[in-house]
Amino acid sequence: MITFEEFDAVTGGRLDALDITSEVQAVVKASGVERGHVLVFSPHTTCCVILTSPGRHTERALERAMAAIAPESDYYAHDDLAIRTENLVADEPANAPAHIFHVFAGKASECIPISDGEIVLGDGQHVLFVELDSARARRYCIQVVGE
Repeated sequence: MITFEEFDAVTGGRLDALDITSEVQAVVKASGVERGHVLVFSPHTTCCVILTSPGRHTERALERAMAAIAPESDYYAHDDLAIRTENLVADEPANAPAHIFHVFAGKASECIPISDGEIVLGDGQHVLFVELDSARARRYCIQVVGE
């Protein structure tokens, strides 16, 4: 059995972490899969999916890590539209730190086991969809595979 669903979301800005655990569990329940896994995927290069405990402490830790890995004040050729000519969109934002942080610390997806029709998470773990750039409309995908 394979089930796939796509969800729309609106993020509130950099490091806004949407707890999507209940949506993941609902897709698993609706699929009828008792044993297998569920993949949660972000099709964006400036959003990630992580398993962690939600809350302000997680956001602060991400802020510190992002500042260390990709400081806002540094120069990034990606954001220099006088020299950059590829992959431009209308109203191109200066978002190189979000892209860099995604490469080194973000994750495009998480794969979670399913046992007895439930997602298997550790104590306090939740599935978070995290914005690394600015507030906007986004989407994420949930695919269940199993029997």
